[in-house]
Amino acid sequence: MLSRVLPYTFLGLAPLLLSCGESSNLFGSKTSPCSLMTVADVEQALGEPVQEGNLADPTTCVFKAHRNEGHTVTVQLDESPGKERRTWFNKERMRRDSHLIPGLGDGAVRIDSSPTLSRLTFMHKDTFLTVIVASTRQKQLSESVTRLGRVAAARYGASLAATLPPSATSTDSASTSTRLPNRGAHTEIVASPAPVTLTHTLPTASDIQAGPRKATSFDPTNLVGTWHTHVTQGTTQHDMLLIIQPNLKWSLSSMMQFDGILNAEAGLWSLERANTFKGLGWKGTYRKTTPTSFASTGSVQATWKRLSIDQDPTRIPAELWKLRREATSVPVFQLKTVDPELVGQWEGSGTYAGGSAAFVWAIKPTAATDLLIVDTIRGTVHTRDGIPQLQAIQKKQRVSVIAFHDGGFTTTDGKTKLRWTQFRSEPTEDRQL
Repeated sequence: MLSRVLPYTFLGLAPLLLSCGESSNLFGSKTSPCSLMTVADVEQALGEPVQEGNLADPTTCVFKAHRNEGHTVTVQLDESPGKERRTWFNKERMRRDSHLIPGLGDGAVRIDSSPTLSRLTFMHKDTFLTVIVASTRQKQLSESVTRLGRVAAARYGASLAATLPPSATSTDSASTSTRLPNRGAHTEIVASPAPVTLTHTLPTASDIQAGPRKATSFDPTNLVGTWHTHVTQGTTQHDMLLIIQPNLKWSLSSMMQFDGILNAEAGLWSLERANTFKGLGWKGTYRKTTPTSFASTGSVQATWKRLSIDQDPTRIPAELWKLRREATSVPVFQLKTVDPELVGQWEGSGTYAGGSAAFVWAIKPTAATDLLIVDTIRGTVHTRDGIPQLQAIQKKQRVSVIAFHDGGFTTTDGKTKLRWTQFRSEPTEDRQL
């Protein structure tokens, strides 16, 4: 039975840490996220002993519980430039499951992703700071992450008490004070931030939106480039290549590679795929047209042209051709017959599982064979409500870009998500199937 996975069906996981921002001049780029939290702070939040914080990377500090390393507090400080990240932050504040938190920087939002995970992100000038609490033991993660967010904001100088003018701070001095442990030997008194009212004036950059309003549009030309991802379904991997041109037209190609055992004789062919249930295979007829070409019918209907040993195919993107895997050695346990005139490497175009596709078929004298199938769709990039969408030609389905990250972005079709990274061509030797 044939199955066909359209390349615009995007699968994958959205990145967990989506904090964004530009360079901060408060501490510069050398601020360590581990300096914004103490072990005592984390132990109070998780309710159990924890290890010292360790840097996962220069911007991310992770505190793990001693007994259960899945119970963690993560602090991520993002001081890198990127205007599109402000757009992401505003979209986060507009989510139905978001909670706006007053008194932190120039705006803060908390999202409780599940009963075991809660995330808070606040913006301070050009910097974004994210605190994530994960625990299956604690029941009030939203309160814990909010409390830790205030602690981190106070140490970073982004709490309400730190950003309000002196007169406003003195007005609030009558509110309840909380002792927060500092990283030194002493403790400092920090006024608990009061809810923001009309009498409070927060210094906000003029180009940053201060409330949960619709995000501004961004330049869709940021998507121009060549992007790659892969999806595994069962035993089949789909390598996907997305090319977006400067005119915002795009092409999306999906490559599948199968190996198996071929029987081809007297105009009939059958291919028994490896790593599948016995009997699952393809079959059809073939007809030789010239010494360097033939035609096939049945499961794969195509016209084929012989490729020389060192010749690359022309009907599939060169980037996908470089991503193909090395040919596997398929054991042949039964006597098979292969027409000698079909031995070699062939390039074809035609139909597979009801849709058009391009093919490369490597046939060996031993009856071991590799079949590479590539199908491609095309479309244009549109912007709707400030969100870029990939609209396929003659297809109703749209794919939206929902997040940006270093080196790529995440897309969704409303059901599933996929993370794309920029394709970087590395000089490698050509590999034959």
